[in-house]
Amino acid sequence: MSSDDAKKGSTAVEPSKDPDALRAEIAEIRAELGDTVEALAAKADVKAQAQAKVDQTKEQFREKAVQAKEQIGHTADSLKAKATGRTAVLRERAEVGRVKAQASSERGKAALSRYAPWPQVAAGAAATLVVLVVGVRTVQARRAPTTVRARRAVAAAQVRQALRKAGRR
Repeated sequence: MSSDDAKKGSTAVEPSKDPDALRAEIAEIRAELGDTVEALAAKADVKAQAQAKVDQTKEQFREKAVQAKEQIGHTADSLKAKATGRTAVLRERAEVGRVKAQASSERGKAALSRYAPWPQVAAGAAATLVVLVVGVRTVQARRAPTTVRARRAVAAAQVRQALRKAGRR
């Protein structure tokens, strides 16, 4: 029986072959039949098919997880590089702002010292203070009694008033 006859479903055996050729052909047919039986058993085994599908799905998820992890790593690196660059730009801007503020402050101090004569301002403030002190004393002197007797009476009244307040406590 040839492999072509076996495929066509023929069971006729050719009598002209020698026994060794027949044994080899039988072994070949047995191997083919074993493969066919295994294929049929695999199709009939639902549990094994389900497990194979689960394993296949797990592998797909693993591959997708690896791809996602790589993509996240690339994205994180990209974001880190952007953040580093942005930080450098912001630091540079802050430094420029600080330098400008310092220069502006120094210019302002120079302008103040140039346009505001501080010694003259201080002398004017001192003169104003002297005038105020002298003026206050003059006003107090005008209001105060001029006689010694009146001054004593005022002082005695103040002492009595202080004693009354002390007695109340």
